[in-house]
Amino acid sequence: MKVRTFASAALIIAMNSACSSELNKQSLKVTQIKQQQTSRYSPNPADVKRIQETKQCQGCNLAGADLSSANLKKANLQGSDLRAANLSGANLSEANLTQVDLRAANLSKTNLRGAKLTAAQLNWSGDSTNSRANLRQADLSKANLITAYMRGADLREANLSGAYLHATDLNQAILIKANLSKADLAGVKLSNADLTNVNLQGANLLGVNLSEVNLSNANLQGANLQAVSLIRAILNRANLNKANLTLAKLDGANLSGANLREANLFSAILPNADLSSANMQKAYLHATDLSKANLSSVNLIQSDLSAALLNGANLNNANLKGSNLKRASLTGANLSNVNLQGVNLQGADLTEANLTQADMTKTNLAQAYLTKADLSSADLQGATLNGAKLSGANLKNVNLKNAVGLNQPLIISEGQQSESHTSPHQHN
Repeated sequence: MKVRTFASAALIIAMNSACSSELNKQSLKVTQIKQQQTSRYSPNPADVKRIQETKQCQGCNLAGADLSSANLKKANLQGSDLRAANLSGANLSEANLTQVDLRAANLSKTNLRGAKLTAAQLNWSGDSTNSRANLRQADLSKANLITAYMRGADLREANLSGAYLHATDLNQAILIKANLSKADLAGVKLSNADLTNVNLQGANLLGVNLSEVNLSNANLQGANLQAVSLIRAILNRANLNKANLTLAKLDGANLSGANLREANLFSAILPNADLSSANMQKAYLHATDLSKANLSSVNLIQSDLSAALLNGANLNNANLKGSNLKRASLTGANLSNVNLQGVNLQGADLTEANLTQADMTKTNLAQAYLTKADLSSADLQGATLNGAKLSGANLKNVNLKNAVGLNQPLIISEGQQSESHTSPHQHN
């Protein structure tokens, strides 16, 4: 019995010893890792002194250095390691930061005006918020950031006006309230970036992929968005006044309440897009695809929609007064309560369209296809109907006073009535 007790005690002691040894090993390993991490971001004191005194330190080890508020104007730091360095409030205007490693660096409120950051590393590792390069409220105006790596960088309220960002990686970057006016963003990568309330007035975004990007309330006035991909992008209440969206892809995009006044949307693709309550006055939409788009309560006064595709689109309560829809396709579209005063619909296809209570006074419907269209209670006073196809159309309570171009009396289904005051001037 005693032998068994001693044996058990010995076994327990051995197990405790083994556990203690393993714990010591693990503790040592953690300490070593911490030491490695500390040394990894420990700057070379000689390099720190050198940059402060001479502003010349190419290829230097300044990782983890505290250079906050330092005056490093026109400094040459090309190829240096500045990972996790503190440069907040520093003056690095016109500095050479080509191929510098600034990952996890603090550059908040730093002056980088006119600095050269070509191919600089400011990438986010993605493991924690603290590992993002912090460029909040930094001044990067007219800075050269061509081919810079800025994935996940925090650029909130940063000034990037006039900056060169050609082919820069800004995927997952935070650009909330950033100023990118007149910036060159051609070929930039912005996948999953947050551009809420960003200022892109006059910016060049030629060919950029902005699919599913949040641009709500963004200022894109006069911006070049030619051939840009904005598929399912969020642009509600965005300012796109006079923006160039030629050949842009906006499938399923949210543009509700957006300002598109005088915007160029030539041959743009917007099927299923939400443009409700948008201002599109005097917009150019020739050959634009707006099939099944939501255009309810939109302002399209004096817009050019010639040859546009609006099949199945919802234009309920829209205002298209004085617009050009010559040869536009509107089959099955909802145009109820729409203002179509003086609109040119010559040769347009309105087959099975809903035009109930539409205001079509002085509208040009010459050679238009209105087969099986619902025109009940519509106002067609003074409308031109030369060669219009009205077979099977619902003309109940239609006002055709002073309408011209009807070659023969209207064929009205039983129970329908139309107010057509025939005179030699009305039916030609």
